[in-house]
Amino acid sequence: MKRIAMTAGAAVLVAAGAYVAWASSPDAWTELQAKAEAACMAASGLDEPEVATPPTNFEKHVFVAVKGIWPKPPMEGREADWVCLYDKEQDAAEAREPGFP
Repeated sequence: MKRIAMTAGAAVLVAAGAYVAWASSPDAWTELQAKAEAACMAASGLDEPEVATPPTNFEKHVFVAVKGIWPKPPMEGREADWVCLYDKEQDAAEAREPGFP
């Protein structure tokens, strides 16, 4: 019984080590975050865009909240809050004002 428990424990440690080896480095996550932020700020089309909150990483997308200034009438010059999804596989961002189709 003790042998089975030790074997199972060793298997768990090996699996955990393999999982850690597959994980991305902190530099890779920082690079992905920077790409998502830049793509989302550009996709918003807002003047003076900036990231409103830290991005949220999902399996296939990164969620980014962007704030900035409306560039065109009738809202020109007013503050705007947009939401954006950055698609990791397509390396593309889609942004829109929240609550609108």
